[in-house]
Amino acid sequence: MEKFLKKKNTNSELGPGQNSDPEEGPSMSGGKKAKTVSSRQYSESYVSFGFTSTGDATTPIPLCLVCGEKLSNSAMVPSKLKRHLQMKHPSLQNKNKEYFVRLPEHTEKQATFMRKTTKVNERALKASYHVAELVAKSKRSHTVAETLILPACKAIVNEMLGPEAVKEVAKVPLSDNTIARRIDDMSADIESVVLEKIRISEKFALQLDESTDISGHAQLLANVRFVDGDVIRENFLFCKALPERTTGEEIFRVTSEYLEKGGLKWENCTSVCTDGAAAMVGRTKGFVSRVKETNPDVIVTHCFLHREALVAKTLPAELAPVLDDVVGMVNFVKTRPVKSRIFASLCEEMGAEHKALLFYTEVRWLSRGKVLARVYELREELKVFLTNEGSDYAKLLASDEWCARLAYLADIFHHLNELNTRMQGRNENLLTSMDKINGFRSKVHLWQQHVESGNLEMFPLTKKWQDVHTAALCEIISKHLKGEDVILFLFSLH
Repeated sequence: MEKFLKKKNTNSELGPGQNSDPEEGPSMSGGKKAKTVSSRQYSESYVSFGFTSTGDATTPIPLCLVCGEKLSNSAMVPSKLKRHLQMKHPSLQNKNKEYFVRLPEHTEKQATFMRKTTKVNERALKASYHVAELVAKSKRSHTVAETLILPACKAIVNEMLGPEAVKEVAKVPLSDNTIARRIDDMSADIESVVLEKIRISEKFALQLDESTDISGHAQLLANVRFVDGDVIRENFLFCKALPERTTGEEIFRVTSEYLEKGGLKWENCTSVCTDGAAAMVGRTKGFVSRVKETNPDVIVTHCFLHREALVAKTLPAELAPVLDDVVGMVNFVKTRPVKSRIFASLCEEMGAEHKALLFYTEVRWLSRGKVLARVYELREELKVFLTNEGSDYAKLLASDEWCARLAYLADIFHHLNELNTRMQGRNENLLTSMDKINGFRSKVHLWQQHVESGNLEMFPLTKKWQDVHTAALCEIISKHLKGEDVILFLFSLH
């Protein structure tokens, strides 16, 4: 065993009072001899056991050529190296020395091949991210990439470029889990960039709204505005689920936790825009009240779109029942699936452009105008269907006066929906919205003058019913426009 050992002193240099005799070892205080440190050395014959050496030349460490495991220096003996080979790699214990000599070269070739393959697949990785972005923008299921997009690409490439190109396309990873990871990666990157720009800008403004999704979960959405160089940027900030209650305190807690995690402070928030819900603007426990406790200088505004949607709900007594009747007709047809199918078949037989009615949703700002327009378009089909069903609503559709009022509601809400749509967008701000509100107010005032003179050119659907009780119809419209003019005037000054 002496040939496997190499003795060395713990101190290469001898200081005063040290014994230079290797047999006795260096002397220590108290008259005791220091213990010598021995290290085992590597022999070329160890390659037959699948081991090479690594580390310091004076204290080498055995390295397995098969699994890459490093053993301690004390294991640098044939018995322990052979035992490792037998226990960890039993299928290689009968291999000769030449096999283990060639093994490092073979491993290096495999590593080189993997590096080349990885370099080529960088294009496939980029393609995977591009497809994930398209899937996210289309709001489709993540499985559509693997079940539809990839097979479609293969079919097109095979027809246009040949089978060899199909092999390259097949390298693009598009499984549902992969698409989900890609979307999460891109989302996290965008979020980090936005937060970094907000921190650089220091000042920011928030717009928050809470709503319940189709699954019944409460979601809190927030948009942010900040100065990026010479441009005012508007970005989606976050969407967080409210686990339990949708109170102002819970909304404030969720928002504060996100801002703190992103390195933002309420002191740098210049304004907050919300709707008029109690959880948002409550005097004691509302979200806005909690924000003002943290930052008394914050400016609180009411969303323009919410205000426009609220004033659009004002209807005179002569027109409000028409909307209620329309909702009743839609519910009568849509409540039973069999009635919906029969109505769709009737619309197809009568050559109608549409085959289904739209549900009216109170919380959707554009819903009222779309429902009224669809019912007006399908009024003849509805009259036939309701007559066959024996419904009293058929008498309303047979009344020219009721249809004239329906036409006016469809026209006026079409104009209101256009106004609402124009006030939405990335580059929209307080000044542009005020200009559009004031412009619409002036337009309503002009419409009122035309209606009083019997001119209904601005309401194309209503004009077709101008000969039916013209004086009474114009009086109802004028009364409604006066109410709209006053309300929109107060709204624009608020």
